[in-house]
Amino acid sequence: MVETRSSKLKSQVRNETVIPVKSSHKRVVDETTLTSTKRVRTGDTVTNKEMSFRDKFNLENNESALADIHSYLLSKASKKTSTFLTKYFRVEEYKTGDIILGIKVPEIRFLSKSLDFLPFPILRGLIKSKYHEERLLAIINVVEKYKTSQDSTIQESIFNFFVEEMISGVDNWDLVDTSAGKIVGAYLRDKPNLKRFWLFEKFVKSNRLWDRRIAIVATQHFIKYGEYDDTLELAEILLRDEEDLIHKATGWTLREMGKKSNETLIKFLDQHAQDMPRVMLRYSIEKLSVQERKKYMKLDKK
Repeated sequence: MVETRSSKLKSQVRNETVIPVKSSHKRVVDETTLTSTKRVRTGDTVTNKEMSFRDKFNLENNESALADIHSYLLSKASKKTSTFLTKYFRVEEYKTGDIILGIKVPEIRFLSKSLDFLPFPILRGLIKSKYHEERLLAIINVVEKYKTSQDSTIQESIFNFFVEEMISGVDNWDLVDTSAGKIVGAYLRDKPNLKRFWLFEKFVKSNRLWDRRIAIVATQHFIKYGEYDDTLELAEILLRDEEDLIHKATGWTLREMGKKSNETLIKFLDQHAQDMPRVMLRYSIEKLSVQERKKYMKLDKK
């Protein structure tokens, strides 16, 4: 059975975040609707191995399913990979209480695909787990559920579930980057009032660095459509952030914007390069010419 992180850690997470438990808009689809949602595969054949996963795990019983998933992931754990990833994700530094089993991401994605779309009760159990890969499985599954659905009411329910019940488990940079653009950005893009509420009033003002990272990474979805205003405004706010993971995410997002509009990036750099944390600046200029990179790196901070 999936083990949850300590009550002390849960209390800490609740105290640090400013995101309300209830959203400002009402969920209009109940959980049974999403539970019955099926994955649509185009030109894809369900393999015998995939069928064996669904036969092996008792998805009709939440506790049994969680226990089966946990046992399967434990069987795939690698101590060597776990040691490396624990240092790579800086688990001790960020004190998330994370335990990394050491399983490669493609293995997690394959398991998610094989299990089809998991119901909310199972996703709740996974996202509360102290094991990194179990939370990643929940996130990958719900991201694919959102991506596959063409029903706006189902997408709304998935978004609400994510920001209300999954958010505290999204507590490392890979978990943020896997979900922020594909759920938060995708849902908020054409909803200006909600976008303002979540990105600018809640996420970017949160004391939790993962929420602030969600805010800026979510805008990468907008960039795909040539929409840069939110990225630019959030980047200005985050110039003063003290966390290097925010500096990296902001610089990365600015770089993605520059791929679509070099002119927009150059204009931002001309105005803010001297004030940008050096990590943020280096990430943002990676795709510029050698001459342009040298120009901005030579600027002294005020």
